[in-house]
Amino acid sequence: MRHVRRPSRASHALPLLLLAAGSAFLAPPHVAQRVHSAANVADEVRRDRLWPAPLALAPSLVAAPAHAEDDVPGALVAYGHYLALLLSVACLVSERLLVKPGLSADEEQKLVQVDAVYGLAAVLFLGTGVLRVTSYGKGWDFYQHEPIFWLKMTLAAVAGASSFFVTTTLVKRYLARKEDSFAPLSEKLTQRLTSVINAQLLAVFSIPLAATLMARGVGYVEWLPWQVGAAPPVLALLGLGYKYVKEALDWSEEEA
Repeated sequence: MRHVRRPSRASHALPLLLLAAGSAFLAPPHVAQRVHSAANVADEVRRDRLWPAPLALAPSLVAAPAHAEDDVPGALVAYGHYLALLLSVACLVSERLLVKPGLSADEEQKLVQVDAVYGLAAVLFLGTGVLRVTSYGKGWDFYQHEPIFWLKMTLAAVAGASSFFVTTTLVKRYLARKEDSFAPLSEKLTQRLTSVINAQLLAVFSIPLAATLMARGVGYVEWLPWQVGAAPPVLALLGLGYKYVKEALDWSEEEA
């Protein structure tokens, strides 16, 4: 009677080890860790000759609970932050396209409305940013030592301070219309408004780049005091804000 050679136990263990390795490659990190443990179990099964191996592997492969926690408020805050940035860009582009010499009263009223929406977007951006720093982000302990975070804040301050010129000019002209002393937008003032809006767009477009670098800890220095980091955005907001408001209030077509 012919003797039938039975497969070795090592050949039984090989497919299981391949399955565990493939699962570890494809699975999420927390599942991959479990699968790695499963591979160790298979190795122990082969070494200690504990059979059947599939029964030993099953609990480790199936029982892989997720370790991620639901953070719906944090997700909503992040979404509001991104939405505010996109809305700000949309408003600035609209203002850039609307500003032109000789605007009619109705066209200028649309410009006022767009600028008002931009102000609301700026408030939303600031509010959600504060929440991300204090409650739903990496935490104040991280941000206060991150120079690129303060660069991002400086860019936001420049964009905000620049908007003071546009807003003050539009409010000033709105009051002039109420007093029946409305004059069409001049070429000089149009050029100045255009240059300021371009500066706002440049600052706003730079914020996402700063944010991506910041989130990855680029330039992080433990010794940086937050007072040093906060100085540039505060100076930019107050200094440029004063400059632009004064320029808008003192603007005269005769002197321009």
